[in-house]
Amino acid sequence: MKRAIWAFGLAVVLSANAFAQEFSITAVVRKSGLSWEEAAAALLLAKVLGIDMTMIVTTRKETSTPIFVLAPAVVIAKVSKKDLREIVKMRGKGHGWGVIAHRLGVHPGAFNQQRVILSKLSDEDLVASVWLSVLSQAFGIPTGQIAKFRQEGLEWGDVIALLQVSAASKTDPEKVLARWREMGRDWSRVRAHFGVSPDWLPQIEVRESKQERATSPKGRGKGLGKQKH
Repeated sequence: MKRAIWAFGLAVVLSANAFAQEFSITAVVRKSGLSWEEAAAALLLAKVLGIDMTMIVTTRKETSTPIFVLAPAVVIAKVSKKDLREIVKMRGKGHGWGVIAHRLGVHPGAFNQQRVILSKLSDEDLVASVWLSVLSQAFGIPTGQIAKFRQEGLEWGDVIALLQVSAASKTDPEKVLARWREMGRDWSRVRAHFGVSPDWLPQIEVRESKQERATSPKGRGKGLGKQKH
């Protein structure tokens, strides 16, 4: 059953000094014990949202909530200015991310352009919305193409690895995907084949859209910039 693809404009307040210290994926893996996929996800989430990566990793370890599932809470915390761990605890009481966002006064426009009431969206909808937006912003790939990879059965971590190798080697993602399948779905072998470092990440520059410039004086925060669809 096909799910609707939401186009999300995440309303977050970016901080110029939030990511002053650079981390590598390998260093995060070594220090945190996370998998490559989760370490890469934490770095991309932090870079695109302009927040402290260590906060994400620490909360992930303290709450045992995977980075991919944690993403909506990061957005909610950023917009509502609430503690990330407290938001995760609210979910532990049986509340979904949408209900939590609604209760904390997060504007629907922070997650979806259609202004759908957040309490009506499932956790899966909100998780997908954040990662479609983050990966589209980071790699300059249309959200529809990213959603297609998900529909083909790739986990979010596989999608990140695919986009990394494709962008770093300047190879069509479909060709990279075919090679991955030929190589036993082993991204380490695929990176070696294309000569891509496991630490490679794109240079990310967050720009304000017209909508963000219009809404930020009213206290609604700044978004992730224009997305490709």
